[in-house]
Amino acid sequence: MAGNNPAGGGSSYPLDDHVKSVARDLQLRFQQMSSRDQKFDLQVIPDLLSQPVVPEPPPQDDKEAQSFEKYLIAMSHIPLNYENPGLLDEALQQIPLDRLSQEAEEEVELFQAKAASLGKTKPEWSHQECMVRALLRWFRRSFFTFVNNPPCSECLSPTNKIRNVAPTPEERAHSATWVELYSCVTCGAYERFPRYTEAWQLLRVKRGRAGDFANVFTMLCRALDVRARWVWCQEDYLWTEIYSEHQQRWVHVDSCEEAWDMPHMYYKNWGKKMSYVIAFSREGAVDVTRRYVGSPDALLPRKRCSEGVLKFIMEEITNLHRPKYAPDGETRLRLYREDVAEDVQLRALWAATLEQSRRQKAAAAAARQGGRSSPPKSASDANRMGSPATGDIKRPIPEDAPVPDVPSLWPSYGP
Repeated sequence: MAGNNPAGGGSSYPLDDHVKSVARDLQLRFQQMSSRDQKFDLQVIPDLLSQPVVPEPPPQDDKEAQSFEKYLIAMSHIPLNYENPGLLDEALQQIPLDRLSQEAEEEVELFQAKAASLGKTKPEWSHQECMVRALLRWFRRSFFTFVNNPPCSECLSPTNKIRNVAPTPEERAHSATWVELYSCVTCGAYERFPRYTEAWQLLRVKRGRAGDFANVFTMLCRALDVRARWVWCQEDYLWTEIYSEHQQRWVHVDSCEEAWDMPHMYYKNWGKKMSYVIAFSREGAVDVTRRYVGSPDALLPRKRCSEGVLKFIMEEITNLHRPKYAPDGETRLRLYREDVAEDVQLRALWAATLEQSRRQKAAAAAARQGGRSSPPKSASDANRMGSPATGDIKRPIPEDAPVPDVPSLWPSYGP
């Protein structure tokens, strides 16, 4: 009978009362957390970010969520440009490989000596990470220049911005979407500053702002065959993440600030508040906001869509791009394991952040009431170009852990 066959069209095996009760409770919790009235409530969102989220497509009547979906999908194509073999060859020719390799070797020896002095067999960073660190120093100090107001090309005097203007046909052909027009304070000459979007053109002009730094540096990491992500923050900033095989985790790299593994730099040092931080690569997209917002007070309202819809969009982008670059089942399985491990890590990190915030607030309240309690000291971020930030929680999945059926989770992959 179909009713007794779990593969049939009727009901599956009967559930006991306890399982039914748990199922009803979970269903109610997800409905409450995903409801439209609560998805903008900052009392709900911080707790939700520490829980597993069920993906759900954007509702047909939610124009804002649909618009956000289209925007993120469009953004996800930007790092695919880094996979152009001709562009990667051109980028590789710009990198002083011998110099960087020597610097990396010397730094590896320092990390090995430091590990040995502490009685450890494994150094903090391997040659791969030290190579990226050397690339970071060279890129920021010698290769790419930050531009606010461009100097006058006639007399090198400072300039003042006048307005934005349309690009010329030649500038447009080189990927300029608009041009900032400046006037020299000394000779009055006009200075044009085209805002290019393509990494290949930025690689040639070698100057720009924070977003341009991230665009070119991420591409250079790919030229070194390092797995890299282009990270977008809705609050107008961008940076890079590289995957450390040595530490089995993604590492924050800000090429504009020459910062290495300092994910809490933005909210601690800058006081920057953020809502959405999304990491894009050829392997898909991941919401990494929890890695960079180290305090509930630094989390801005997430009003673009519900958490379930955002989860759906991330999986949608991953299904769109990953099959092309991970065609075999073994690679897909490895990436899936990494996805799960990172999700567990981010949820655990945020749960610890919430708990620390609650303890600090409780201690502060007790101190105000005349008690002797004081907020517990939190671990500081790593030093610039130093050790990893202590806020990162690494919880890898054991090799023998059961793995759900990959094709069922990524339907576009096929068997």
